[in-house]
Amino acid sequence: MSDSTPEDDLDLERLAMLRDLDPDDTSYLDRAIGNFVSNASTVGATAREAALRGDHEELRAVTHKMVGNALNLGLNYVGAAARRLELLAGEGTTEGAAALLDDLDRALARGRGDLLAFQASYQASPS
Repeated sequence: MSDSTPEDDLDLERLAMLRDLDPDDTSYLDRAIGNFVSNASTVGATAREAALRGDHEELRAVTHKMVGNALNLGLNYVGAAARRLELLAGEGTTEGAAALLDDLDRALARGRGDLLAFQASYQASPS
């Protein structure tokens, strides 16, 4: 029996639904994956910089957007990590953000890998 929760998991059903929006054209999902992969490091760095400056408003805004983007792509664990930072910033502080930012960085790296592996799985299979 696993101790994982739904927020720890990659939502493969969500990704499959996005892939199958148009069975003959995965361009929407490919674009969304490409955007996430190319922007994840920048967004993570922006969140870290906002926290280091003590700018809780920017940290909240950046992480709020990240929650939506991650959950849209089935990256529940990225959404959960970003939400913890969003909630902290929503309390008007960045105090204690360092450990949460490290968690977010790990989740973002995992998310990039998971999305690229999912993309490779459907690009490699015959149509």
